[in-house]
Amino acid sequence: MSTTIRVSEETRSRFAELAKATGRPMTELLDEAADALERRVFFDRFAARYAELRQDADTWGEIEAERAEEASSLSDRSA
Repeated sequence: MSTTIRVSEETRSRFAELAKATGRPMTELLDEAADALERRVFFDRFAARYAELRQDADTWGEIEAERAEEASSLSDRSA
């Protein structure tokens, strides 16, 4: 299913040039651009939350302690 969205002439031209350069349809490029933006937003939020956690010394200490515990199991290659 498809629908119409409004974009500026500049954006339409940019996608048309990308479509021509890659030989792929603009709809595919738009899907890919949306996926990339979703990933960027996810990881920006992820990084921001970690920055918040680092500001709380007690919580960050718990995280570091948990990581240290888990690190010892990473070297176990018996499986």
